[in-house]
This record gives sequence, C-alpha cells and structure tokens, in this order.
Amino acid sequence: MDAYPTPPSLPPVILSAVSNLPHLPSRPGLMRLMRGVYFSPSEQAEVWRQKREVSLARCRGAWETRRSATALTHESAALVHGLWVRDAEPDVWTAVPRRPSAPTIVLPAMEFRRGRTPRLAPRGAAVRAVHLRRRRLQIPSEQLVMIQGIMVTDLMRTAVDCAFDLPACQSITIVDSAMRALVRPDRRDPAGSQHRWQEVRNRFLQAVEEQAGRKGAVRARAVARIASPFSESPGESVVRWQVEALGLPSAALQQRVDIPSQGRHFFLDLAWPALRIAAEYDGREKYTVTGTTWDEKVRQDLIQESSGWTFKRFTAEHLRDAARLCQDVLSMFPPAVAANARRRRGLWD
Repeated sequence: MDAYPTPPSLPPVILSAVSNLPHLPSRPGLMRLMRGVYFSPSEQAEVWRQKREVSLARCRGAWETRRSATALTHESAALVHGLWVRDAEPDVWTAVPRRPSAPTIVLPAMEFRRGRTPRLAPRGAAVRAVHLRRRRLQIPSEQLVMIQGIMVTDLMRTAVDCAFDLPACQSITIVDSAMRALVRPDRRDPAGSQHRWQEVRNRFLQAVEEQAGRKGAVRARAVARIASPFSESPGESVVRWQVEALGLPSAALQQRVDIPSQGRHFFLDLAWPALRIAAEYDGREKYTVTGTTWDEKVRQDLIQESSGWTFKRFTAEHLRDAARLCQDVLSMFPPAVAANARRRRGLWD
C-alpha cells in the first residue's frame, strides 16, 4: 500500500481574553483547552479520533497563544505533519529561545467515551495528565516549516528530536513515518525506493551524530539504525521495534512472495525468508471493508500452501499489552533462535 503521511486539517479554536470569560459558558459544548483557548469538539464515534482532534486543537491553541515560542516540536510537530504518533493524547511541545520560568504546565484533563462528545474530566478522575512543555531550543530556520499557519520543525528535525527525547517504543512510529514521507517508497520501483532511502538514511544518521553530546544519544542512534520508510502502519513499526529490541533477527519489510500457479504475488508486512516466518499487523480499519477478512484468509492460505510460510498476526491489543507483545513476538521464532536473543541497548529506554 503506497500511502504516505499527510498533514490533517486543524480544528478551529476560540481565543478569549480573561475579560470575556463570563460569556463563554453560554456556548454549549465549549471546553477550555488551556489558558485563553477554548474548543468545541465535533461528533466522533471512536475514542482515538476524539483524542486526536483534541490534541490537534491543543497544538493550534499553543501556537495561537504562544509566548515567545518559535515553533512546535516533537510529538506536536509530528501531529501537525500527520505522522504516526503512538500516544493518542501526547504532551504539547514548544521551542522557546530562552529558559522559561515555567517549563511544564499542566493542561485541563479530558474524559473520552466511545460514541459521546469529549468533556472536561471531573476533579479526581483517573485520567492521563497532559502537559504543555516549553523547552529552550535553538533551531536553525532551515529546519522549520509553516503548515496551516503553524511553525513546526521539519520532518527530519522532528524525527531527530523524537529519537532523542522519547522512549524508543514511542519514537519509532514517528521516525518511520517521517522517513516514509521523505522517501515516498513505491512498490513498483523497489530499486529507486532503496536508492532514495539510502540518501535519506545517511542524512538522518548524520543529523543524529551532529547532536552526539545531547542527552539520549544512545537511544537516538539505536532508533536511527532500525528506522525504515517501508513500514506501512504504526502497528508494523511497533512490532518491528519489539523484534529489534529483543535482539531477534531483523525482518525484511514488504517482502514479495510470488504464487506462480496462480499468477499472483503478495507482499508481507514483516518477513524472515530463511525461516519462512511472516508477521502481519491487522489494524481494525482493514476489516471495515466488506470481504477484506475473506481476502486475507485466501491470501494467507495460498502463501502457506505454496511456500510453507507460517504466519503470526498482531492487532491493536498487542500495542496496549506490552507483555503480550513481547511473548507473542518471541513465540514466532524457533526455540534456538529465541534462546540466543539478547536485548539491544537503547531500544528499551
């Protein structure tokens, strides 16, 4: 599937001075996102869509009310670019030219329920705290880009910042999707895609090394080494991260398998050809199309019967359950291979 990350539409926000606050509660459904920023959420059935919309509104509000901020960075820049942010409700990151007096500000917490409009969480509710993080960063102007009126770090700088400052299991989805947006791989042109990837990969590795003295350098180098533009979903990226973090053999991505008897070919998400093992990530959206489940079964049966491959399928449940993900990844491999695996430094931080 040759699809690439693209910037989403940013939801509108309402800015209000303190003097206007008494008039705001009269507007139904209006929520306070941060000081001076209010938002009316749209109808969204899925919780993840609700969280993404609120997170994008927070990004817009942080920029519209910026106090000396030069750009949005990290996960906030990734959201505005349309990259794969694993945390559906991440912190808001801004770069400022001087050390801020309040580097971290707690934002109003939200409560999300399937099929209902988000609302402000009641006091004492067990919900995740979201912060506005203001960091002193000197970012060259050539590493900044304006998207829908918001200044953000460009794709390469966003990938570098996330590789340094986020846990590898979270940054890998952002880094992979940034590389995918830069390389734009094409299954019909594997040689050209590989050539573009080598050029971009060299730039990425160099950008990481240029900040070698920065905290998180070991982690950033480890993430940069396993990054790939050929991952086609955040789920694939997380499964691949787990394989690499455990020290198991690296996978081939989008491995082509030909079925001569049928005159057909297929592509596998993650594959180990020498072991005849394939791992597939099944996002829920894949099965919203009538007939897709049956097509997947036919595809898997053809590959198994013609080539003797074994399949392991992963879902969003694995992404929510770290122990299950680790256990099921290990179970894919022969016992001797799993026994020789050694955890890789930097990928567990």
